[in-house]
Amino acid sequence: MIVLRNSIIINAPLEKVFNFLAAPENFPKWNYYLKTVRKIGEGNPVIGSTYHQIRKADEQYFTISGFKENEYLEISSTKKSAITFKRKFSFSTTENGCCINDYFELAPRVPNFIGKWLSKKPQKAVGENLMKLKELFEKGATTLQDGRVISL
Repeated sequence: MIVLRNSIIINAPLEKVFNFLAAPENFPKWNYYLKTVRKIGEGNPVIGSTYHQIRKADEQYFTISGFKENEYLEISSTKKSAITFKRKFSFSTTENGCCINDYFELAPRVPNFIGKWLSKKPQKAVGENLMKLKELFEKGATTLQDGRVISL
């Protein structure tokens, strides 16, 4: 199991940042490795909603497994996914905006000692992606690592 922990402060209203992240279709706007995320089925982003994401080299299915407005969003892979993961974003208010604590568990299909060695690359990539999210909110636009220019 690989566990990644990151925190970032974004100088933007908590409600605005939360609402943006609570719509997983927005994930590719700050995570360069994601090409598309689309909801499977109808309805609001509530516990049990399922999504399909296409990444550079694979695809996964995940569900909203935890949700409390303006406090946290949790997603978990479904059995259809090639990779098992759980990710939780928790939010708190700061003097000038909000803090996001990002807790990400990945269960790669490799022995533990290899997984620990491999965790350095995802840790760096997740941190870089969160910086793109910060830039998107604070500057209104960002250029992702793959060259895509994204605006709010």
